[in-house]
Amino acid sequence: MLHAMHPTDIHSLLQRYQRGECTPEEIRLVDQWYDLLNHEQAPPELTPAEQAEVRTAMWQRIKDQTLQGEDLSPPLQPWYAQAGRWAAAAALAGALGLGAQQLLTRPAAPATLATAQASRWQLYTNTTAQPHIVQLTDGTRVRVAPGGQLKYPGQFAAQHRTVYLQGEAFFDVAHDKAHPFRVYTRQLVTTVLGTSFRVQAPVGAAPVVVQVRTGRVRVQPLANTPAGAKPAPLVVLPNQQAVYSPQRHALARGLVAEPVQVAAQSFAFDDRPVPEVLAALEKAYGVTIEFDAPALAGCSVTLNLPEASLYDKLDVLCKTLGATYTKSDTRILFRSPGCRAR
Repeated sequence: MLHAMHPTDIHSLLQRYQRGECTPEEIRLVDQWYDLLNHEQAPPELTPAEQAEVRTAMWQRIKDQTLQGEDLSPPLQPWYAQAGRWAAAAALAGALGLGAQQLLTRPAAPATLATAQASRWQLYTNTTAQPHIVQLTDGTRVRVAPGGQLKYPGQFAAQHRTVYLQGEAFFDVAHDKAHPFRVYTRQLVTTVLGTSFRVQAPVGAAPVVVQVRTGRVRVQPLANTPAGAKPAPLVVLPNQQAVYSPQRHALARGLVAEPVQVAAQSFAFDDRPVPEVLAALEKAYGVTIEFDAPALAGCSVTLNLPEASLYDKLDVLCKTLGATYTKSDTRILFRSPGCRAR
């Protein structure tokens, strides 16, 4: 299909792309061309003149669709189609005879000073081998992983705080109930009031993962399913994660691989009932542990596990009792034969 496109069709496609009238399939096609150009590869189906037209269309689209001032409502198209390909913009600005900084900071229209400052977007790309902290004007700290890209305004708008992420970053969001903080990726929007969480938004079809450390977030897919429905948003709590599969258009919630302690708790137990131990683990890690209370009646243990992880603690407890546990969504199911015969 790509090789069969007539030059007139390509020209029409790029014009519709600039106006935001493309279908999702057409957006993916232009997106693919941008990816190739960003990696200094010429799309084989395009002539040099058509490649130049792609660059021009991309540049114009970025200029036209850059969010400004207080107009920070969720985009009707995926953010990468509206805001443009950041890496491609930086790489191709030279080819267009324009500076990347001009791209990121130029307001799209005349405005007041406050609006102009809010619309002056900054782009940080971590090209180092170490995470880098970006301090935002509201006090939020963003730890951008190597290869990650963060787009943020020089000054947040009056109604909400919105940033864009490609790659991975950990957010420690300053609490502000009146101004929700929103992180857009290619596939999801994550909304918080004040919390700390990690977003992994790789390029391509790999799943997008949002992991919460403290507080809570709401995760909403941007794209509709093939049937036209949009997956329902999920509220994600500490030590939980939301995983979105772009290929299956499925959003699921579960526990993170290594839950962290969220509340102070002693893990020294001297001949204490097992239900008390499990309740202490629930409190310390903010997870739900389901167990058969009658089966554990009369069971007690003596343990001291101050440094072990949650799952290491459970492993020791299971070994002591001859029990097992499994993870089911956001719960841990603890099963024990009981202690009556001991």
